[in-house]
Formats: sequence, structure tokens, C-alpha cells
Amino acid sequence: MMERKLKFLIFSAVGICLAFLSMRAGVLAGPASPLVSGITATDPVNLNTCSTVVIWCNATINDGDGWEDINNVNATLWDPASTAEGSSDSNSNHYTNSSCTLGANVSFTDVPANCSFTLQYYANPADWTCKIYANDTSGNSGSSFITDATINTLRALDAENAIDFGSLVPDSTSPEDANNTVTNCGNVPIDLNLSGTDLVNASAGIANISVSSVKHNVTAPGQDYAAGMSPLSATPTYANFTLAKRTNGLSINKTYWKIGVPSVIEKLIYTGTITFTAVDDN
Repeated sequence: MMERKLKFLIFSAVGICLAFLSMRAGVLAGPASPLVSGITATDPVNLNTCSTVVIWCNATINDGDGWEDINNVNATLWDPASTAEGSSDSNSNHYTNSSCTLGANVSFTDVPANCSFTLQYYANPADWTCKIYANDTSGNSGSSFITDATINTLRALDAENAIDFGSLVPDSTSPEDANNTVTNCGNVPIDLNLSGTDLVNASAGIANISVSSVKHNVTAPGQDYAAGMSPLSATPTYANFTLAKRTNGLSINKTYWKIGVPSVIEKLIYTGTITFTAVDDN
């Protein structure tokens, strides 16, 4: 008996199903950051002799969430030639305003900011940088700056109101110096130009005291009237004084004066004028 063997081929089909999903992500806009633009500053700056002057650094602040979102504007003014933005305040080269004033808004998003600084008379003569920062309630901030706020040179001084030579007899000279203290009231080192007038009395019938009888030494006290002092003149005359610019305390120094009295003169009080002028230090 024959057997017939049957072979069965079984095919297994595996179906692969690929599913393609469409994905979409939505990104919500976060709080807007402030923008600082249109900065202007007082320029040039003319300082006041031995005093202060108020200057301004202003800008427009924009916040896309509305100007009322701005909660602080501050500013820094500094001389980049001598200090850095982050340095401590110094009357010579660095000032800050931690709370600038906001003006009336000009739109829903824009508001002006006004930042004032009170400058001392010895602020450096240079091109200063002013940078304004704006911060909002969301913790965002923005800033901008200008670099051409020019502070002009100020050459100025102050001197005591009077030099009293005391009472002298005819044909004599001052036994001691009469001192006059000079203060540098500007922002650069200075020397002096000195000039004066005759000392006169309207009642004098014989003589007055000539301006050249008044002598000075601007650096050394106790000098001999004849050999160690220079005569005053009606014409401004240079004196090498070298009075430094103020940094912290006042920059002051004394000048020293003597007078010679003619041999023939009446017993009166004689008065005149001495003019001190600040000039460039040489």
C-alpha cells in the first residue's frame, strides 16, 4: 500500500499597521520686557562755582503689558575714563539715581522717565555715560545708554574776603605774614593770576600806599619782604600756586602777604583791592 505524504505549507502573514498622529503645541506669550529708548541728557553741563548743579537724563519707557506694569526706573551716570559703571558713588566720577520719576503716560504702553543728578563742582571734566534701567512687576528689565554727556571744565576759586596788615609805623614793613586762604572751586588744578590797586584813603593829603608795596609769596611762609616776595601789580601776573582739584575734603592752601609803608604818610586807614583769578595749572 502506497502512502502519500502531503506537505502543507502554511504561510503566516503579519500585518503592520502604522498610525501617524498629528501633534500640535501651543506656546503662550510671556510678560513683555520693558524697552528704554530715546535717551537724552543735559549737554553740555556747566558746573557752579563751589556749589552744585542739577542735571537730567531722560528716556521713554515702553512695556507691552501696559506702562503701569513699570515699577521702578533707575539710572547711573559715570565718567568711563576714570571709573566703572558698577563702582561706588563718587562726587568726582560716579552718581546714581535709584528712583527716577515717571511722567504722564503718552499711550497705553509708553511713559517718560526723568532721572535727575545733583553734581558737585568738582565732577570730572569729561564725556560721561548715562544708563537708564527699567524694571516691571514681572521681574523683567531693560536698559539703554548714551555716552556723550559732556561736563565742561570749571576753573574757579574762592578767597577770604580781607587781608588785614594791621597797624604799622611809617617807613616799616610787616613783621609777620598776613595770610589769605584760597579754595579750589572748580574741577581742575589751578594756578593764580594776581593783581591789585593802590591802598588809599580819601582824606589823605600827602601820600597813599602804592600797589607795588604789597608783596606776596604763594608757596612759602615767613619770607623776607625784600628778597623772598614778589610785588603786586595792577596788571594780572602769573603765580605758580598748583592747587589740586578737590577729591574728598576741600582743596585749600594759604597765600602769604606783607606790606611796606612809606616814610612819609598820615595816620589813617588805607584800603585797596587784590584780585585772585584761577588759571590753568602749568
